[in-house]
Amino acid sequence: MSIPTSIPKPMAVVVVVGGPTELIHAVRQAAGLAAAARIETAELSNAATVVATHRPFAIVMSEDVYAFDSDEFAALARDVNATLIRIDTSNATAAKLERTLMPQLGQAHRKRG
Repeated sequence: MSIPTSIPKPMAVVVVVGGPTELIHAVRQAAGLAAAARIETAELSNAATVVATHRPFAIVMSEDVYAFDSDEFAALARDVNATLIRIDTSNATAAKLERTLMPQLGQAHRKRG
């Protein structure tokens, strides 16, 4: 008798748009702990393509990046049923960013799950 092949469940994904580096590192830590998720990064120029490809449960960006085109980012998040998380990165340490992001990412993951 053969054992059926198990099909792995798709891994949860968070997309970080635009950085900065401290935000990317904080999201990587928080996403791993809050949702066992991996992250993908995108620049403004390819954000729509990266988000459409990976269908994340959350899109994270700084307030500065969000201000660049807030209506389009909100529409992009709605299109893929993702939570849009905006973070004030001015004068924030990676540890502070991580503490801020962890509950938000956990909630976004549960909402999508």
